[in-house]
Amino acid sequence: MKRRVLFMLASMLLTTFLGTPALAEARNTPFIRWAELEVDAAQLAAFEAAAREHVDAAIQSEPGLLALHVTQEAERPTQVRVFEMYANESAYQAHLASPHFKRFVAATQAMITARQLFTAIPIRADGKPLGEGALPQVRVADLQIDPERMAEYRAAVTEEIDTSMKTEPGVRAIYAMALASDPGALRFFEIYADEAAYQSHIASPHFRKYVEATKDLITARRLTLTKPIVLQSKPTGPTP
Repeated sequence: MKRRVLFMLASMLLTTFLGTPALAEARNTPFIRWAELEVDAAQLAAFEAAAREHVDAAIQSEPGLLALHVTQEAERPTQVRVFEMYANESAYQAHLASPHFKRFVAATQAMITARQLFTAIPIRADGKPLGEGALPQVRVADLQIDPERMAEYRAAVTEEIDTSMKTEPGVRAIYAMALASDPGALRFFEIYADEAAYQSHIASPHFRKYVEATKDLITARRLTLTKPIVLQSKPTGPTP
């Protein structure tokens, strides 16, 4: 009798826990990887060609791959940033096992002189079709947020990203994420149709409201203009 009662209680607790909105949200949260690479300058052109081939193969053959972007700092082209977003961790593991990923690793491992790989937790991630035309402008931001005020910051940046994506045609994607190893360390990967779209964005009322609301929450920042090597994504709604 005691065993049966204990089993029933455990079943009730498990059902309640699995049904909570927080866990449901966690199950639906995309899996994000962020990489910061340094590439041998003499082999940069070869790395770029290999990256384009790899990303094109991955986006065409992997249904669980939502976005794979590779970009390099405008002033230091050997400094490469890679943003990867998958439907879930299983899709990421499938990517690692793919023939095209293994070819890419074999082709580029001697070209990369330093690397840092991070798992990241999305704060807000939203993207539209990239479209054709002028070369998109990609901006990367590294921010450090006061950990005691993270909830306040998250609310402000979520409102700003949602408004930007809804009202600004030139804002193609904004991915805001926190490093799993340091939740106060944020990375932003932002894609604009062109320089004019970026200038329009930073002059918008909602962006100015965000700046004012978060000026005391950000303890450090580094803003970087980058040059795209390859940008590939599938349209997504805002997540999480």
